[in-house]
Amino acid sequence: MSADKSDQVRGVLAKIIKETHDAIVSIVFAWRDGIPVAYVAPDQPQAEFLAVASAAALGSLDALGDIFNSKVKRVDVEFENGEHIVISSLDGSFIALSTTPRPNLGLIHLVLRKYEEDVVRTAGVGYAGPARLSQDTG
Repeated sequence: MSADKSDQVRGVLAKIIKETHDAIVSIVFAWRDGIPVAYVAPDQPQAEFLAVASAAALGSLDALGDIFNSKVKRVDVEFENGEHIVISSLDGSFIALSTTPRPNLGLIHLVLRKYEEDVVRTAGVGYAGPARLSQDTG
């Protein structure tokens, strides 16, 4: 992905943080293999670790999805200190974020859903021009 597209995706991620009233500490958009495309985080290692760990978690949870004949859409993990990790799966990629302790999760999920499509469109994931690619290849 070009640096320009990464900057555009980073701009959308920054909007998510702003609209959640800074309840998000780190947010990363990455491919399903864990390679980060764009992030807004205190430092690069933190963003890279969030991407890699989230990819591993999604991979494990996809195995559970196979049992239920479905795919994982969103994961929310709460830690003992009240912080959360939220991972949203998107067309061969995902958005992962970490929060402040005891965030407004309703607002975070609402804003995340609001901007998911913008992130996908901006990154060009699952798109060929303005039309969405068919998911049915068979």
